[in-house]
Amino acid sequence: MIDSKMLRELVAFFVPGCLLLGLLILPGCNKKEVKKKEAKQEQAEAKLAPVKRPNLLKRKTSEVLDKQKAMAENPKLIEVENKITGKDPLTVSLEAYISASSRINVLNFQHQVDLMRAMNDNRPPTYKEIVELIKQTKMEFNALPDYQKFAYDEKEGKFLILEDPEEKKRIQGK
Repeated sequence: MIDSKMLRELVAFFVPGCLLLGLLILPGCNKKEVKKKEAKQEQAEAKLAPVKRPNLLKRKTSEVLDKQKAMAENPKLIEVENKITGKDPLTVSLEAYISASSRINVLNFQHQVDLMRAMNDNRPPTYKEIVELIKQTKMEFNALPDYQKFAYDEKEGKFLILEDPEEKKRIQGK
């Protein structure tokens, strides 16, 4: 049998050992609960977060609006030529890229329109012909800011950029 002295030694060894073991195990259990809470919180934030679009510098588009139809739907649209107007180095760099790439896209596509016009006895191509050309050649343009769109003026045979001033104020006012 176990005498009282042996029982005291056993308890003296067993109790601190259990406490030490508890201190080692309990923090690990708590981490699992914390990780579960963090995962749930991330999922909730992901549901609330807006869908992120690719960076403007990486986006491409093949969308070209019919100027007459777009102007009929929103008469406040204006024809623009992207220019550099930034005040700090980062904004100037971004605007320079957008300005240069949009200008190159407009000039390149305007050349295609001029070639089509020359082949059709100086008749500007129709909007449908332009859309078909874009589809056939799988042409993509560097994307513009969300308040600007590429457009084709069928009457003048001109490729241009339309801007919605109200949308620009709303986006830049954020």
